Amino acid sequence: MSLRDFCYCYLGWLGIPLANLFKSIEKDLDVSFIQIHPEVYFSIIGLASIIGLVIGGGIAAGFSWLIHLPIQMMPPLVFIGAIGGAIAPIGVGILYPKMMASNRLDSLKVEIPYASMFISVMTSGGLSPFDSFMRLNKMDMLPEIKKEVNRIETIIYSTGSDPLSALELAAREVDVKEYKELLLGYALSVRTGGDTLHYLFSQTHSMFNSLASRIKSVADNMGLIMEAYIILSVLGVLGIFLIFVIGLALPQSGMNISSSTFFLFSFIIMPAMSGLFIFVGDTGQINYPVSDWRPYYVLFGVFPFVLGFMSQAVLPFFRPQLLYVPFIRDLIISIRIMAGFAEGAEPAIGLSLSLILLSIPVAILDFMSSSSNSGLQSGVITFLRDLVESRKSGLSPEKCINALCQRDYKQFTEHLQNINLKIKLGYPIKTIYEEMKEDIKDWHVRLNIYLLIDSMEIGGGSEESLEALAEFAETTQRLEKEKRSVLLPLVIVPYIGALILAGTLVMFLSFFSNSAGMGISVPITELYKTLLTPISLHVFNLGLVTGKISTGRVSAGFKHSILMVLVSLVAVWMIAQIGGGPIFG
Repeated sequence: MSLRDFCYCYLGWLGIPLANLFKSIEKDLDVSFIQIHPEVYFSIIGLASIIGLVIGGGIAAGFSWLIHLPIQMMPPLVFIGAIGGAIAPIGVGILYPKMMASNRLDSLKVEIPYASMFISVMTSGGLSPFDSFMRLNKMDMLPEIKKEVNRIETIIYSTGSDPLSALELAAREVDVKEYKELLLGYALSVRTGGDTLHYLFSQTHSMFNSLASRIKSVADNMGLIMEAYIILSVLGVLGIFLIFVIGLALPQSGMNISSSTFFLFSFIIMPAMSGLFIFVGDTGQINYPVSDWRPYYVLFGVFPFVLGFMSQAVLPFFRPQLLYVPFIRDLIISIRIMAGFAEGAEPAIGLSLSLILLSIPVAILDFMSSSSNSGLQSGVITFLRDLVESRKSGLSPEKCINALCQRDYKQFTEHLQNINLKIKLGYPIKTIYEEMKEDIKDWHVRLNIYLLIDSMEIGGGSEESLEALAEFAETTQRLEKEKRSVLLPLVIVPYIGALILAGTLVMFLSFFSNSAGMGISVPITELYKTLLTPISLHVFNLGLVTGKISTGRVSAGFKHSILMVLVSLVAVWMIAQIGGGPIFG
């Protein structure tokens, strides 16, 4: 008996009334492509709710025991914990399909212009629009469109509907304007005897124009997100830091923050806030179905080693009993002495060095990957345009490829020569694509090559289909360039924020370190350890957020993180020299 069967058999009494109460969940499950009946779904949620009831009550009871709560106050607290534990899974169960449906609709909005591009290219090669649409079922680069094609096939085979009726029914199930216009417009064009190919081309151009407008809107939204993050990360951090220092120097002021609260804010709350802004930036951007995960694999590989180094480069300066590798501690002290930092800056140096060591391999691989992808995109677009011009001379697509493979198409040249060689050896054209796609991580390049190979397989690579492919490929390239250009200015603001943060903090520290004659006594060495250490982590996170918001990739933020950590250290040096502060010997 499966989990679904077990839950519906024994907890159906809970799932059925919940399904009747939240009737909109059925549509959310359908749109999000979670293939389960609402009553069965809520039966599983009921099991999670019962488990949450037990766990919530147990946690509340354990907490009451730990804080020595009076016995008469334990039952209400346990009751509240149990009720909270039971309600939480139900709330999550209601919101989860809605979130999944929203994410899927956003993905559909990105994929639909490219699906329309595929249908237009295939139709210009002689395939019918409906068969072109059904052919998307074999294409793994548009996963959400592929699910919709499966839905249409299910409608046709399960209800016996004709293809046009199935398209109209499927379009009404998904609340995406572009998707409805594409399917319903095509069905209407066929029913009225219109020019379907002209309709598909005009609709595709319209979708790409809408995508260009959306890119501009995304840039505006990312600008607002970046401004909000800079305000919170710079002004908020400065405010907390200054309150902590004032409370330490002037206890009578009443502005006291304990060291444990300060460290909680610096090392837990602020990194969590940075993670939240990365998540918000991800949800607000245009994300493509295929991503390059190689930089993150490198990150996960080097992280344990850097974590071990960090534990000996930072923690022993706060807790000497945690020292296990004296060489690393002595190395940090030597760097501090040679650089001229005063005593107390060691953990900040150790953390900065650790974060830089963590970032360097990821930044290098991301740079290499992005440079390669950029060269591939440019090379493929140029090749497609040359292929169209060669095809107009009457040569077959295979002979055109053979004639063009000696030209320089940047990083695509090697792939083109491999394609030409395998065509000569008699490889099936689909096999050639399957073998080369693993070496190409850029989604747009994969898509263009797939369209080229599919158009050659279906329509012999007709001049019309290749012309359409080249035209749409050039359009996507312009969109990507526009996307990069509108997001690039957002990179400048975080660097200014990092300079302001580090500079203001150091000037404030310099003031208190020279305030002994004013009757203010501050343990300056401990103050340096406490305040300078989290600054390195904070500007590191600032770099990650910058990379995500400006390029859509967290991996692109590691180079910004390296620069910002260095900028913060240089700002400390410059301002201390100008101000004559004692942070340097």
